[in-house]
Amino acid sequence: MARTKEFDTDDVVAKAIDVFWSKGFEATSISDLVEAMGINRGSIYDTFGDKAGLFELVIQRYQIDAPSQRLLDNAETGDPREEIEIFFNALLERSDCPEGLRGCLITNSITELAARDTKMAAHFKAGVKRMEDAFFTLIKRGQETGDISPWREARTLARSLLASAQGLIVVSKVEPGKETLADIAATALSLLD
Repeated sequence: MARTKEFDTDDVVAKAIDVFWSKGFEATSISDLVEAMGINRGSIYDTFGDKAGLFELVIQRYQIDAPSQRLLDNAETGDPREEIEIFFNALLERSDCPEGLRGCLITNSITELAARDTKMAAHFKAGVKRMEDAFFTLIKRGQETGDISPWREARTLARSLLASAQGLIVVSKVEPGKETLADIAATALSLLD
């Protein structure tokens, strides 16, 4: 008879987020996860398969609370300019808290793993494409209503906003100061004029 789990899966995945976010995938050991999650090695393997399986769930769970999720959710229905501004403001707010120095788990993982892990690279590529498409949808909608200047090509502008957001996240890890990050966000948003 199989033993029942004596832990809450969501709770232990949340604990694993902190470990992967702080150390990265490669530097995180199973021992690190056992200690942080408060479960034994066997439970990790039985529940998640392996470290990579757990990491995939961590990325999915992290995405739910990431600033990008609102942008993705509201691309078709939200006020285009407002949604883009809210996204960049959320990045600024996040950079101003203790987690800001850790950057973004997904951005960190892209830079760590995309060149070495084809499965994760495909996952991250799809995520980046979803973000670009969300920006594109918002820009096109905003251009149609006149809230966003129509003189820039929407796809090009979407890619520029995506790159600016990723750059802001990376730069925030070296604690450049609020003014520097605010300048990056303001310049990106000025492209909408």
